[in-house]
Amino acid sequence: MTEKERLLKILHDVKVDRPPVIAPGGMMTMASKEVMEMTNCRWPAVHRDAEKMAALSIAMHDEAGIENLGIPFCMTVEAEALGGEVEDGDEVTEPHIIKYPLESVEEWRNLKALNPHKDGRLPAILTCTSLLSKGRPDIPVIGNLVGPLSLASSLIDATLLFRALRREPEEVHRMLGFLNDNSIRYGQALISNGADLIVISDPSATGEILGPRMFDEFALPYLNAMIAGIHMLGKPVIVHICGNVAPVQELLKKLDSECISVDSVVNIKEMRNAIPGKKLMGNISAILLQNGPVDKIQTVSKNLLDFGVDILAPACGLSAKTPVRHIRAMTDTAKTTSAKLQA
Repeated sequence: MTEKERLLKILHDVKVDRPPVIAPGGMMTMASKEVMEMTNCRWPAVHRDAEKMAALSIAMHDEAGIENLGIPFCMTVEAEALGGEVEDGDEVTEPHIIKYPLESVEEWRNLKALNPHKDGRLPAILTCTSLLSKGRPDIPVIGNLVGPLSLASSLIDATLLFRALRREPEEVHRMLGFLNDNSIRYGQALISNGADLIVISDPSATGEILGPRMFDEFALPYLNAMIAGIHMLGKPVIVHICGNVAPVQELLKKLDSECISVDSVVNIKEMRNAIPGKKLMGNISAILLQNGPVDKIQTVSKNLLDFGVDILAPACGLSAKTPVRHIRAMTDTAKTTSAKLQA
């Protein structure tokens, strides 16, 4: 069974030999300074070079044992294409927004619709996706999208955005609708260029910040609309939500994605009981993966497999300071531990 077949079968609820172990890219970035030095494909130059981006992603698969190819190595590409000013960071710091294009939610009307083939780094991401898909056809290529609320909070100060949820809800809905339409168009372009599935990361949609009522109003319908846009092209979707999802656990049952990825604070065993039938991904602490020790990473990985996690993965983005041997402790455990077969 190829790595692509294993991951796609899991997401389509087909029995496989063991859970896959992945690091999706995007917000859940997958890069190690060790591998950058080994390949001479280093941050920050990689972020704007499709061939180097592809080479680094492939090397992370080959050297660290991660069973997917996932790009980009940050969550700023959509915001930059929509007018945000981005600092590219350095060899261990990923790109980040340094200037928002909006000062109020009403100004969303000044944003221009995305052209995935022309705007910002989007063309480089599409070219890289095509290179990965054609170059390593047996490895799943993951396309990454930023969730609607998180994209909004990359375009306007989060304090202003969350205040507007209460004071100007209709204007926020219009803004989120516009962003959704553009994100779906970009997601469909990723698929046209070879992405096998899409991961939507929406850290700002955490239930700890929104609570159930606002999650139901401002997060769930837009996430489901994005998922529907991807499903139209026959591709599965994983949604990552940060923080403690307990406040919105019941609402997550309504999420239409095939799989939910959760933070390290979430108890997978309890989550499994609370949301039966939904595929779960996670949730090894990125701090543990960076700092070790190896034996603890192995123990945590084995426990998650024993608890029945469907896809073993870091709970957040890998720090570029993470040693390859620490990542290997996670990936090798998934490949050698006899875990419960998936139904």
